[in-house]
Amino acid sequence: MTRALLAIAAALWPCLPARAGLPARFGGDLRLALPALPRDLDPARAESAADLLAARAVHATLVEADASGGLRPGLLAALPEAEPGGRAFRLRLRPGLRFHSGAPLLAADVAASLLRLASPAPASPHGWIALPVKGADAVRAGRASALAGVEVLSDLELRVELDVPFPAFPEALAALPAAVARAPGDGAGPFMRAGEGQGGLRLAAFDGSFRGRPFADALLLLPQDARRAARAMARGEIDLAARPETVPGASAATPLAAVTATWVLVGARRLPAEAAALRAALSSVDRADLLRFVRGPAAPLASPLPPALWPGPVAPPAAAPPSPPRPGRRLSLLVPSGDVARGAADRLQVKLFDLGVRVAVEPVGAEAFQARLADGDFDLALLTRTLAAPTPAAAALEVAWALGGPAAARRALERLAGTDPGAVAAVAAEEAMAVPLLATGLTASARAGLHGLRPLRDGGLDPGELWMLPVAR
Repeated sequence: MTRALLAIAAALWPCLPARAGLPARFGGDLRLALPALPRDLDPARAESAADLLAARAVHATLVEADASGGLRPGLLAALPEAEPGGRAFRLRLRPGLRFHSGAPLLAADVAASLLRLASPAPASPHGWIALPVKGADAVRAGRASALAGVEVLSDLELRVELDVPFPAFPEALAALPAAVARAPGDGAGPFMRAGEGQGGLRLAAFDGSFRGRPFADALLLLPQDARRAARAMARGEIDLAARPETVPGASAATPLAAVTATWVLVGARRLPAEAAALRAALSSVDRADLLRFVRGPAAPLASPLPPALWPGPVAPPAAAPPSPPRPGRRLSLLVPSGDVARGAADRLQVKLFDLGVRVAVEPVGAEAFQARLADGDFDLALLTRTLAAPTPAAAALEVAWALGGPAAARRALERLAGTDPGAVAAVAAEEAMAVPLLATGLTASARAGLHGLRPLRDGGLDPGELWMLPVAR
């Protein structure tokens, strides 16, 4: 049944017997509680799982990935067509696409969105998406103002040439940060920004969405901590909460894919002689024990790729050295302030003490954390990243970027031509002296009557598919 037919059926709702049922229903406002309001609806800047979820409501990607990682056209009329040799792709847009502002969405906008991912100012944390495109290195270094590999052929078609063959390029285009945006808040997704209200951010249904109008008239994003969300759920003031823990009083709780990966990095500058021994000791830590201090969906990270993206077998962790490293001084474990894995950091501190390594947890602000990582100014550091890639090959490239930056991602890109993604991610972790620890995610706690909630491979959900069935009181 199409959405147009569903709209007619929804108008006849009062006339239908209650037992008849409908697959979906249009209308009403949906209230979604998040740990915090999104700092930025710009998909190229969104980093946390909650920010990515909010950005998905406003923006649309060229390609979409289903729950199993299968690809389907999004803003494109068909999946990207690879030219012979696999170093170039043709992208053809659907005709008649528009942004929320009413401006037409054209091939030039696709080119501009790819350029934003590669540009150094402001630098996007998702530059790995544009990395394969010819000329990305020159743009990032400030030597060029346009991607040499992107050629706009017409209003609806462009050609993208890559530096090396990368068959998974369409998979990278399915990552939410690759969404086409005319401005940070002007996208082509199912909802458009409609101001603030009720202490949150209001998004109104966009009739011009390429998939048709979303079922809800509006989506209200509300910032709520765990206690406030529980009270609001009990009073029926929210319809859905996306938080790490299950919200009490919810009718159903659906774990979303755990794709927020946490690794511990060993600083080579301060500990060149001890690095290998420390990595072996860290690898011997019981990751399942760390999960006891983590809220929400979680899984041990025996491979640099989360199990949701790489469920296949992985090599066992390295055994602890016969004589554990015993540094003469206490080491610091750098952790971003407010990091979701702080509990795991405290437990890791205990585990390392049992191995003869004294560690002090050192929380620092986000900017200071990034600066010290860039300078190598740390003994150990707990790095957490929410992966946006929906498939293993794209995720391996993203992991290499997160752990070692553009140079490491470039090496991973070349390896992906003939090596499986799990092995590529493992090599990137080895180069960065990173030990995988755990993967975490969000839980979608829903009020009775909420339908259309289908977890996606990248740890999110599609707000445009959510709808409410009135519940008798």
